[in-house]
Amino acid sequence: MAVYFLTGSLITLVMCGSIRWWIQSLLSREQLFLDDAKGYFLIACIVVGFLVSAGFFWAGQVLGYSESPETSQAMGLAILLDVMVALLSLIWGLVSLREPEKY
Repeated sequence: MAVYFLTGSLITLVMCGSIRWWIQSLLSREQLFLDDAKGYFLIACIVVGFLVSAGFFWAGQVLGYSESPETSQAMGLAILLDVMVALLSLIWGLVSLREPEKY
C-alpha cells in the first residue's frame, strides 16, 4: 500500500515538474508570455492531477483495495495525497516561472 501512495505522488510530481521545465524553456526562448504560461501551467497541473488520480483509483479497484474498509480509506487518502502534490506543484510552478530580462 505504501508503494501505491508513493507511486501516484511521484508520477504527479515528475509530470508537473517536466511540464514546468518545458514551459520555462518556452518562456526563455520568448515563444510565450508569462501570463499565458501561468494559465497553461494551471490547466496542465489540474489535468495531470485529475488523470493520475483517476488512473490510480482504477488501479486500486483492480488491485482490490476497495473491498475492505481499511484499504478503501487508504486508497482515498492516496488519491487526496496525489491531488495535494499536484496543487503544491502548481503553487511552486506559478511562483518560480520567470520571463527573461529585456535590456
